[in-house]
Amino acid sequence: MTHRFGVILLGLGLALTGAAGWAQTPPPAAPTKPTCPAPGTVYTFTDSSSIQALAGATPPFCRFANLNGGQQVDLMLGAFSAASPVVQGNADVLTSLLPLQVGKTVTLARPGAGVAATVTVEKYETVEVPVGRLACYVLLWTEPSGQGRWERRWWYCPSLESAAKYSASFEVVTPSGRTLSSNPASWELQSVRVP
Repeated sequence: MTHRFGVILLGLGLALTGAAGWAQTPPPAAPTKPTCPAPGTVYTFTDSSSIQALAGATPPFCRFANLNGGQQVDLMLGAFSAASPVVQGNADVLTSLLPLQVGKTVTLARPGAGVAATVTVEKYETVEVPVGRLACYVLLWTEPSGQGRWERRWWYCPSLESAAKYSASFEVVTPSGRTLSSNPASWELQSVRVP
């Protein structure tokens, strides 16, 4: 599985169940154990990719297939791929984020290498994407890499039970102390087709 496919799939969750009236105030907590979308549900993104929900996974991980290449992946909250060695080794740690609440943070370890990443429920906000205006938890994954640091964000919407947006940035500090940033990837949920 390519990194791009993994990133594309990381933002997926469950079927659209109504787009109007989501509140800005966070609920006491998101569902303890999210359910998976109906098999055959198709998600299309602004980067021209599409995936389809499949049967066969056990929540909170849900199974998807890339319609552009056929690869399959199991995702938690539409953000964390079970194919990732860091996620595999820290599945119990990640599930301790449930129920989602702003401020919850977990540290993921890489065997023999110390801290691999930190995942934080950063905030709860309303986001405007092509499928509508959605109230979402922002899940922030920070990870050191060489002389820099990755920040990846997914906007997970409990009412939609899907991540509706994804962005990534990489920041490095030069020897002179100057900060250089790049934004190599982003997408938004463009449409959902429920069987």
